[in-house]
Amino acid sequence: MSVSAIPVSASRTLPTSTCEKLLNLFVSPTDVFDEVIASPPNLANWRIPTLLACLLTIISLQLGNLPTQSSASIHHLAQSGAISAAQAQALAGAWPLLSALLVSIATFAGSCWSALILWLISRILLKVHFPYLKALEIVGLTGIISVLGSITTILLIAACGPAARPAFSLFLPNMSPTRTFYQILDTLNLFHLWSTTVLAIGLSRLCNVTFKEAAFWVFGYWMGARIVLIVLQ
Repeated sequence: MSVSAIPVSASRTLPTSTCEKLLNLFVSPTDVFDEVIASPPNLANWRIPTLLACLLTIISLQLGNLPTQSSASIHHLAQSGAISAAQAQALAGAWPLLSALLVSIATFAGSCWSALILWLISRILLKVHFPYLKALEIVGLTGIISVLGSITTILLIAACGPAARPAFSLFLPNMSPTRTFYQILDTLNLFHLWSTTVLAIGLSRLCNVTFKEAAFWVFGYWMGARIVLIVLQ
């Protein structure tokens, strides 16, 4: 039988702002999530970190291989006759804005999708009901870890080159990126593991279940998604 999640009392007497929640998430995510669960919905908890993630992702992509790959793709289309030289020039000029728009859409859609996954895990697997907006707030606040990851990626690119990422692949700089083992290590991004752990904490607080039970489903989905990405590559 399905049950509703039991409200958790906020650990603070006075509510904290979104910025304070984002900072506190690094040291005490449980307290932050307990306050979110006990408070009325506040979409700023989702929008602000997601906007920051969009901005940092755009910057990190521009510093990586994306501009070179995009230029090569546009040149290939022009050479093959798929588009004219004038169209290629117009596309090259509009590509920075277009890529930023696509990244923003993907980032917001990714947050909504992650919240949907948490919501479905709770309803279908854990048999607990809670509002979707609460899952969206949890995912949004956890996104600040991705923001820190993007900053770290930018610094690594500046220091080690465009292929550098805060993943286990960083320890094998001479290995070909096309090798399956390298791709596996590249998916093991330290900040992705961190954010997945925090999401498991959030799900455990939303559903009033143990961290182990929540982590089993959250990490199970995370591993399945990574396997699919590796196979598609």
